[in-house]
Amino acid sequence: MKHSAALLLLLLLFPAAGIAQAYDGDAKYYEDPAAEHIAYLPDEVSGTSSLFFLDGCLWTCNDHGPLVLYSLDTLTGLVDTSVDLGVRVYDLEEVALDSEYIYFGDIGDNSGSRSDLRILRLAKADLRRGAFRFDTIHFSYPDRSKTLARNFDCEAFVAAGDSLYLFTKQWLARRSVCYALPKQPGTHIAERRFTLHTDGLVTGACYLPRRRTLALIGYSLTVKPFVYLIDLFDDARFDQGRHRRVNLANILGNQMEGIATLDGIHFFITRETLALRFVVRQSSLFRLDLSGMPTESNVR
Repeated sequence: MKHSAALLLLLLLFPAAGIAQAYDGDAKYYEDPAAEHIAYLPDEVSGTSSLFFLDGCLWTCNDHGPLVLYSLDTLTGLVDTSVDLGVRVYDLEEVALDSEYIYFGDIGDNSGSRSDLRILRLAKADLRRGAFRFDTIHFSYPDRSKTLARNFDCEAFVAAGDSLYLFTKQWLARRSVCYALPKQPGTHIAERRFTLHTDGLVTGACYLPRRRTLALIGYSLTVKPFVYLIDLFDDARFDQGRHRRVNLANILGNQMEGIATLDGIHFFITRETLALRFVVRQSSLFRLDLSGMPTESNVR
């Protein structure tokens, strides 16, 4: 993610307001789960922006430059394999999969200035054959305006049914709006569906259709991570079902970007390198156990 360095630096150096709110008589703060640090990631994946399972391996890729897939050892964080897909991306923030295709989202727009949002589609069969032939899904938002453009940054989406579901990263409103797109190549206008009151910036998503579970990762304006978990819905109706949000008991400055799971309870998370004047956080791989989540919705 191309973050707003000045904003993050200010919040990391002077986070008193955020800390006071978290500790203000809120005993639940101490019960929030912590993501377990597994390992620091090699420099070659310092820009990790997505995380997904494919063919039994955990994969990630960087957010800009050559589009290269890296499989990660889940015990050491080391790169086992890398595959250069032969294209370049401007701000690739998410990767989603369905039974046939992999979708690479070159959709990041932190400054609110892009007019070239695109999702690259690659058949899994072609990837396994080493034939990297991409289709392109171009899109725009129907309600985007110049004054609110930074509410249309997006770093998370999933593939479900015949559509792609995008979850925006609203820098101004600190919510996330879900938009739907057809999976088919072409030029489309995203369809607005619903709003999630995430109270933070959504940066990644993963979806398990067989378990009816969608997980979003993100962080607050003080760069404190949270997970927003949705389950018990039908037919990709993510606005329904059970909605639970939990802060992670990790220190400030954790710019979590990617999330992946095989069972909807145990998750892998990656943190992108955050390097500001007085704050440095190296890219890392984490493990998170959400088996102790509350059983009832805690988000309206």
